[in-house]
Amino acid sequence: MERKSLRRTLASASWVALASSSLFLARSAAAEVTLLKSEKEDGWEVFTNGRVNAFFSWNRGDDIPIAPLDATGTPLYGFKLAGGTGAGTFASSRSTNEQGTVNSMRIRSGFVGNILGLGVRHNLDPQTKVSGYISVWSVVESEGHRKYFPNLADVREGYLKIEGPWGSFLGGKALTLFNRGATEADFLYLHGYGLGYPGSIDVVGPAAGLIGFGVLASTMSGGLVYATPKFAGIQLSAGIYDPAALTGSGLERTGPVRLESELTVDEPLGDFGKVHLYLNGAYQKLYRNHQPNDPSETAKGIGAGGRVELGLVHLAAGLHRGIGLGIDFALQPSDATYNDASQLRDSDGYYAIGQVALGKVDLNLGFGQERVKPLQEDIIAEPATGYPKFSLIRTQTGIAGAVVYHAADWLHFDVDVMRADFKWTLNDRQKIMFYNAGATLTW
Repeated sequence: MERKSLRRTLASASWVALASSSLFLARSAAAEVTLLKSEKEDGWEVFTNGRVNAFFSWNRGDDIPIAPLDATGTPLYGFKLAGGTGAGTFASSRSTNEQGTVNSMRIRSGFVGNILGLGVRHNLDPQTKVSGYISVWSVVESEGHRKYFPNLADVREGYLKIEGPWGSFLGGKALTLFNRGATEADFLYLHGYGLGYPGSIDVVGPAAGLIGFGVLASTMSGGLVYATPKFAGIQLSAGIYDPAALTGSGLERTGPVRLESELTVDEPLGDFGKVHLYLNGAYQKLYRNHQPNDPSETAKGIGAGGRVELGLVHLAAGLHRGIGLGIDFALQPSDATYNDASQLRDSDGYYAIGQVALGKVDLNLGFGQERVKPLQEDIIAEPATGYPKFSLIRTQTGIAGAVVYHAADWLHFDVDVMRADFKWTLNDRQKIMFYNAGATLTW
């Protein structure tokens, strides 16, 4: 596969949203089911947790933009699509010289797919607990509507954890620290039982929620992480991670580990609510192909925000900024992350999410915007056309709402809607609506 073709494939694949999906495990830990427990006080405990869901998803709006044509019928420039929603052969009504429309229906997994988790625990001594956890993930939809394609299971998590008065140590593949607070906010207060943005219409899920629209997802990665004990609600976590390569670019080589850290503050507000604040960052060197002595680029980012629960009202907001981050997750192989010369782009985003929890019913609302700054090389006009060679994704703006009915602690029904607005540097635009409804079973 050619480099540019591979780059587009990786950039459009919505399975990257899988990286954020296991956030539900942090919330559902209290609902886990014990399968086996030793009669001895210091014996083994085996437990499981997970979820199964399915959604109807209807997408309507503009198709991918088309550039103006010159006198010979040739487009005056191309596109760097990034997160723009591709319609697919059978979803769109368009000709060669007009944008056309999208009208597509699918049966999908939600923001979190189908997950089966299995864990074990054992006390090393009265103050030290050792646990291990593995989760297997799958999705409902088939790739490109082709029903004969297998839906392969993915062992997405696998780690051990040691906890004691000195703090905790985690080793293995689990959720990373960078922008974890933003991903948690999307799950807890907006799309934990919904779907949101499905990503490119034809690819395999699960969906992305508000990821790519002000929420830069935390991902799954192999790492070693230490977290301090909490002192007055303050905790510092620091980890080293398997370095991520920008596959398909000229920066595919890696060297040292990726560094990530997070500082959190948790403060209870009596019986009325609580506050959670976060500040995190990531740093990794990237090396150019065939230039062994040139550590030419550094990907780095910072994220900050928080959430507050005041009785029935839950609010969250945050932002991030960095170089080489992409629009969906940090170090994403994408035209939004680097240009054709493999120079890293500057990007940022912000979000605000609110929820009113009325017993069995949650009313959720969220807004977010991702922004990518063009490089100087991107805006140079071609002499033959008077336009730059490409129109680049500039902003992705999303407004989302959801109504969730909790029929039981383990059964949840969702109806959610999202409006996505994509803008490119040459004033090209795509506006599209997503209507979703489904049910989720959790344990």
